Amino acid sequence: MTESNLSVINDCFQSVHRWLDANGLCLNPDKSEAIVIGTAARQRSEPKINDVTVSDVTVPVTRTVKSLGVIIDNTLSFDDHVNTVCKAAHFHIRALRHIRRCVSVNDAKTVATAMVSSRLDYCNSILYGTSSSNLNKLQRVQNALARTVMMTKRRDHITPVLADLHWLPVRARIEFKIALLTFKTLTTHQPHYLLELLQPHRPSRQLRSASRNQLDIPRLRTGFAQRSFTYSAPHIWNSLPDDIASNLNVTAHTFKNKLKTFFYRSCYS
Repeated sequence: MTESNLSVINDCFQSVHRWLDANGLCLNPDKSEAIVIGTAARQRSEPKINDVTVSDVTVPVTRTVKSLGVIIDNTLSFDDHVNTVCKAAHFHIRALRHIRRCVSVNDAKTVATAMVSSRLDYCNSILYGTSSSNLNKLQRVQNALARTVMMTKRRDHITPVLADLHWLPVRARIEFKIALLTFKTLTTHQPHYLLELLQPHRPSRQLRSASRNQLDIPRLRTGFAQRSFTYSAPHIWNSLPDDIASNLNVTAHTFKNKLKTFFYRSCYS
């Protein structure tokens, strides 16, 4: 990042601070952190930035920051976030394992969903396109949880266990979340900042596929950009079967059931 670009960023921070002051709000620079996000190659090639200035206070640039419980790193790999989720999940799995023989299967499923599955699903749409290593870590957590709930042996094949529990694998859960968010955005037109990222596909000539409500997939040059909602949402939406994607006049509950059935059959049939 050049000195001129850094100066522009600092000017933006000053403008934000002045706007907050003018509207009776307070920005505490002493409790703030900054992060510079980019590809790993870009991070290596660009000069390192150690701090930025907000309201005459120096704010350090860190490698990771936490926002709403999600750990964001400077390359958006989410390695730190995944490791934190896995660590917390394994703690609760061990606790459930101690009491598993004292509770019923339904009670164990309830505890597992509340304490572990909710952590795996929280903000999981940001993990679209993350590394196979991260997905494997999360999948091993889900596998361990399923074995604890169903009291199966470690050497037993895990796919039938997950199917019996009606739990989608981690990768499918991520795509399920994005598809459901896309449906809600298309039907409610909210939030607007996501709706403007979804552009209907308009073929150059009239085709039968025009009634499928397909979305335009932007051409992005890097895999880093293909992890964005702009790319992931149309890519997943267009892969859905016609009976799901072509009908937007159903309730969210109906769409969710059809979507779950589709992913379940794709994973376990």
